[in-house]
Amino acid sequence: MRLLSFLAVIFLSGCATQQPPVVEAPPLTQSIVMEEKAVMVEPMVEVAPKPRFVLENIMNLAPDTLRNILGNPSLERKEKGVQVWLYTNAECVMNLYFYPDDNGDFRLDYVATEATDPTAENPTVSPNGCLDSHVVPEGPIEGPEPSSLDRSTDPQPDRSGN
Repeated sequence: MRLLSFLAVIFLSGCATQQPPVVEAPPLTQSIVMEEKAVMVEPMVEVAPKPRFVLENIMNLAPDTLRNILGNPSLERKEKGVQVWLYTNAECVMNLYFYPDDNGDFRLDYVATEATDPTAENPTVSPNGCLDSHVVPEGPIEGPEPSSLDRSTDPQPDRSGN
């Protein structure tokens, strides 16, 4: 019996496998995590083109100069001491008020603008936008008529005494 138990132990030990040596895993490296920052991107908004003329640039101009810039008014009214020009289009109505300066020459003194259709969904029109909508498309600006009828140019001043 001893022999049998000895043989049984030998047979059973033969079935047992050797355990592989324990290998340590390499140390974990710290992974670098980059923080993603949310960047606010403003939506692309179409910017309206800048007007060619703004009210502050046309104030105090002479009527002939403004006629070159805006063309002929829809209505011209002259009274004692004031000239009023009315310009209308699909967007707005613009009134120009000319008063005489110290020399008696009429100059633009006041501009009033309003929407053509005040009952529209959005009747607001900026004064500069209204002015720009009345500006004559770019092209050659006509000069005033020559003061000398026999020549096509203005007479030059006499500078002989200088």
